[in-house]
Amino acid sequence: MRRLAVLLLVAAVVLSLTPLSAVSSVLVRHRVSVPLLQGGGFETTYLESPGWEATVKARINEMFDLYGKASPTYNQLVKPYAVFDFDNTTSILDVEEILIIYQVNHLRFAIDPAEMHEVLLTGVPNPETPMPNWKTKGGVPLSVSTVAHDVANAYQVLYDAGYVSIDGVDPATEAIYQATDVWKDFSSKIRWLYEAINDSYSADVGYPWITYLFTGMTPAQVRDLATDSHVYNMELSEDPAQWKSIAMAVPSDDFVSLAGPLPISYKNGITISPELKELYAALDYNGFDVWINSASYIDVIEAIAYQPEIFGLIGVDGVVAMPNKIVNGVYDNAYDYDLHPQTQAVGKSLTIDKIIRPLYNNKGPVFVAMDSAGDFNFCSEYADTAVGLILNRQRSDDISMLSAAAIYQRATATTVAHAGAKGDTLFVLQGRNENGGWLLPMAESINLGKTSAALFHANGLKWFEMLGKGMSIRDLVNNNTKLGAAYVGYKTR
Repeated sequence: MRRLAVLLLVAAVVLSLTPLSAVSSVLVRHRVSVPLLQGGGFETTYLESPGWEATVKARINEMFDLYGKASPTYNQLVKPYAVFDFDNTTSILDVEEILIIYQVNHLRFAIDPAEMHEVLLTGVPNPETPMPNWKTKGGVPLSVSTVAHDVANAYQVLYDAGYVSIDGVDPATEAIYQATDVWKDFSSKIRWLYEAINDSYSADVGYPWITYLFTGMTPAQVRDLATDSHVYNMELSEDPAQWKSIAMAVPSDDFVSLAGPLPISYKNGITISPELKELYAALDYNGFDVWINSASYIDVIEAIAYQPEIFGLIGVDGVVAMPNKIVNGVYDNAYDYDLHPQTQAVGKSLTIDKIIRPLYNNKGPVFVAMDSAGDFNFCSEYADTAVGLILNRQRSDDISMLSAAAIYQRATATTVAHAGAKGDTLFVLQGRNENGGWLLPMAESINLGKTSAALFHANGLKWFEMLGKGMSIRDLVNNNTKLGAAYVGYKTR
């Protein structure tokens, strides 16, 4: 562990970022690897933290032996690499969702008031069509356009009063506008739109939609905003009492708006556990390159990944995440498909194929980390993947099949080597407590607002029983995924 501590100190000092020259016209930043002074030999560093579930720790440590720098098959010229999802995988809870709250609380925007309504409709099909599940207090279905009109009207009032600023205003001024009905209407309805759009439309509409709130900002301004939000919310989350669902303030019933007051809440709390920081650093030390592949905005993730001196995440070699087009130096409300597909669902695999694999002789990732169906493609499709880490959220979607595989492989004492010999990835399931933000040394998790740990959603139990009756992981995944043509098949890339 002393060797690892020394390496982390060196890495924090010499960490640098340069363009990826190997992929022309793609603006992705890639960390220059820090040379390891082996002194005639290399000694593998293993995971030691007590928060790891025992099988998770053992199998990842086995992977270090099989694929790391001490392995006789290790190739410095074509290094093994890891790909992590970020929100709810690297972090506990979602950094971009909590950033929305921070942004509206501090009114840090650069959108022209005359353009706000248009920005809020960007990419939404038929925004005038009412959404059946999202209604006024009187039960009338609402459209995105109607609620966006309320947001734009409130934003105009706040802007004209001088409260809107890219850099924010002083706390005394914040206290003044946060007491007003107009700010309560603005802030609660932005959050309401985020929830309603993601519920009513597909992820390829909802995921980029929230990034359009950065319209008019420079990349540096978004990174500054993100850094401020991350620091504030991670410090706040050191208090376990802060991990909870919080109802947003709404205006009084006599406040005039098209939709009326719309109650909405959000999940509060964000952290990166010591165990995940240990994992990133151990991968880096043992000779793996480490990538983040996130459906959050690129600058939001880079603010954490490329500031190890603040957030303690050592070892990130590159980030692919959601980028928007830049026009005259500032972000436009348009996704930049020239760079790569949306980094969600199958787009994560397509982005790996376009950006990352060409750097590694077209090999896939050896290690992947995930939490939900948005990660299912890239965490199950690659033939080269040896180990898949699942942060357990007891999901009902396709990721529950991989969670069931992890528990079945644990029950049958399957090792990384055994799984590879059978043509499988070795999946491992890691529990955590979302009521305070830490890992648990078990596969079971305690979700936010719950008091007891659980292993599976009912779907996971169903898949586990099918594996127990002799079905292969390959057949389970290929025959039961909900992704259809968007899924190329288990371990086929």
